[in-house]
Amino acid sequence: MANKDYYSILGVDKSASEDEIKSAYRRLAKKYHPDLNNTEEAANKFKEINEAYEVLGDSKKRANYDQFGSADGNPFGADGGGAGGFGDFFGGGGGGLSDIFSDIFSAFGGRGETHSQARGQDINLAMDLTFEEAAFGCEKNITLGKIERCASCKGTGAKDGKEFTTCSECGGTGRVRFQQNTLFGTTIREGSCPKCNGSGKIVKEKCPDCAGRGYNRVNKNIKVKFPAGIDDGQTLRMRGEGNAPTREGVNGDLNIKVSVLQHKILTRKGNDLYMDLYVPFTTTLLGGKVDVPILGGKYTLTIPELTASGTVMRIKNKGVKMLNREAYGDLLVTVKAECPKKLDKNLKAKLEEIASALDESSYTKYNNYLKSMK
Repeated sequence: MANKDYYSILGVDKSASEDEIKSAYRRLAKKYHPDLNNTEEAANKFKEINEAYEVLGDSKKRANYDQFGSADGNPFGADGGGAGGFGDFFGGGGGGLSDIFSDIFSAFGGRGETHSQARGQDINLAMDLTFEEAAFGCEKNITLGKIERCASCKGTGAKDGKEFTTCSECGGTGRVRFQQNTLFGTTIREGSCPKCNGSGKIVKEKCPDCAGRGYNRVNKNIKVKFPAGIDDGQTLRMRGEGNAPTREGVNGDLNIKVSVLQHKILTRKGNDLYMDLYVPFTTTLLGGKVDVPILGGKYTLTIPELTASGTVMRIKNKGVKMLNREAYGDLLVTVKAECPKKLDKNLKAKLEEIASALDESSYTKYNNYLKSMK
């Protein structure tokens, strides 16, 4: 899916508005609808434009597709936006595809709206992790206020899950057909049954534990496992740990957006770690050993003599673990020579003696600079 150009499939520009995308989809859906085109080519085209609209018609999935080339978004874990990214961070969202289907397909006098299983809302949280917790992975217990299906009535709202009858209006399907006047004439449209609110059941005696709602609001303890290598801004998705729907169906997801606190010395870029190491200028001249921080300890770095200030030294496999892989980034140390803040007369005299002993030819770059100035 990720390699398809959904904009080209719908015949719109990448800058197209939501209305333009919806209009293009409606036009193509009518053109290639199976009720009007009984060919394999039309069926494949119809499937393709539905796939494109499912992504571009959803603002979160579209943002993931534009950024990552996939509606799944961030390649971390499971879905990135519609699933992950943190596209739902400020609200939950339903899909307009079934709504648009009902508007378009009812015009053909048949299929109407597809009956899909209800889905509970996602729960979106933000959580801080220390630099080390994100690098090594960790487990945290959180207490979450959420909606859960009533265990006593199994979400039916009826006492013991049995005190209900089949809705006579819809015959237990939860769906009924309505006559509707449209631009295409009088059509039949399918929708949710108003008598049973789409449940297909009429409760005779309400469940005492949930007052007939079929769900309760509870505080639940959840163990969250953050994988080693998770990075700042990524989202951990826990499927099915969100809210239960207000009627029978499936739970939403729990999305946790991660913020990683800064390390006092190290900076992370991808899976590599970076740091600036300031050492006395004499160490860069004479060489020496300096301890540098690594995750979980220290590493003794050997600086060769006559190391130029600004030299980057790479320490293999001392970076952050790659997600879902037994591989690590590197630690890159930039060595910088530091001069003393002041000199006494004796030190200055000794340095002048050393300076006079070194002629211009001892400094290759400086010597080339002097030649270029002539």
